[in-house]
Amino acid sequence: MYKVLITDDEWLIREGLKQTIDWQALECEIVAEASNGEQSLQAVKEHKPDILLTDIRMPSMDGMQLAEEAQRIHPKLRIIFLTGFDDFTYAQQAVKLKAADYILKPTNPDELVEVFEKVCGDIKASRDNETVEQELREWVSAGYTLVLEKLLHDQLLGISDPKSARMLTEIIDNRRLCEEGFRIALIQYEDHTCWYEQLKDELHDRLWDMLIGPPVTLGGNRAALMIGADSGDHGKQLWSRIQEISGNSPLVIGLSLPHQSLESVGQAHREATDALHLKRPGPGQKSGVYEFGDIECWGEQPIATDAANFKQVEAFIQTRYAEDLSLQQLAAQFHISEAHFSRLFRKATGTTFIDYVTQVRMEKAMELLSSPDSRIYEVSLAVGYQDSRYFSQLFRKATGKTPTEFRKERELM
Repeated sequence: MYKVLITDDEWLIREGLKQTIDWQALECEIVAEASNGEQSLQAVKEHKPDILLTDIRMPSMDGMQLAEEAQRIHPKLRIIFLTGFDDFTYAQQAVKLKAADYILKPTNPDELVEVFEKVCGDIKASRDNETVEQELREWVSAGYTLVLEKLLHDQLLGISDPKSARMLTEIIDNRRLCEEGFRIALIQYEDHTCWYEQLKDELHDRLWDMLIGPPVTLGGNRAALMIGADSGDHGKQLWSRIQEISGNSPLVIGLSLPHQSLESVGQAHREATDALHLKRPGPGQKSGVYEFGDIECWGEQPIATDAANFKQVEAFIQTRYAEDLSLQQLAAQFHISEAHFSRLFRKATGTTFIDYVTQVRMEKAMELLSSPDSRIYEVSLAVGYQDSRYFSQLFRKATGKTPTEFRKERELM
């Protein structure tokens, strides 16, 4: 329950505030009331309320003075002022005092409830953060590396609760995460006897400049690494260093796409897992690094997901060109990050996504304009443009003619 102190020099207003609001529903308890500033300060000392609801205009000590003194006694106290229309100057001062909020008289019960819900929510969030910070200090003092490994483990597998996620945010290398981003690398030893816990220390020591967090054990023969997105020269450096540690032990590494937010750790783990599953099948399997979304092939056997097969992408555009297509939409449709999809698209088609879609639409428009019965605005809508003037500009840029000129030329042929 959130403890509330009501201060107002008018008894009727204090009673009205107590009786018209369902304080229990707000998870609030009125622990005291006061008719002046001195009484209110004494109540602050005795009850340590969470919220002070006070009038601004009071004799001897006004609400402003009360607020300053009360916050000096109890710094975490949230203050909500009651003020009239004529007290706008006071309201401005209240903002400078960092008041939680202020409410105009005559008081609207619905507005008061809304303000208290907001302030109570802020207090709850602050308490949660304090709890997380305290637990974090205790955990870290008990063993920093073990704590971080546990937090990463749960985030990778998608079983992390909000509190653990906040803890991870507090102790991970956020500066590098924001500047560079990260990838998840999964190391899988083909022989289950090759992986042992001491290897984690060796990996940590050998890869310290790449790692954003400690190596995490996942199952009997698999470990996960969170590395900087720019690390490893597309896996080559990562591979050579791990080989030095592992000797001749057969192993494969699945590498996720680059990500920026810790919220994407679970997605990155799934990508790295998919990359492991895409290794070339059969007894001739070679050890190596397999990157999610790579569209290179071994003969007829793709080592990438169907999502990266640009025949599917092209077919999608050819059949859905009239819709509001975007690079973001297709990247999500085929489970590839926007930046990676954009690079792959240019590599596969020799042009940008927007230029490719525009080209497809203009080709369809030329087909439709060949019919003497079609109207230009209808053609514009049919190929995905709501603005026929914008469509005409694009058409002229692509063909050197306006739609009208193009149609007349076809009619003469």
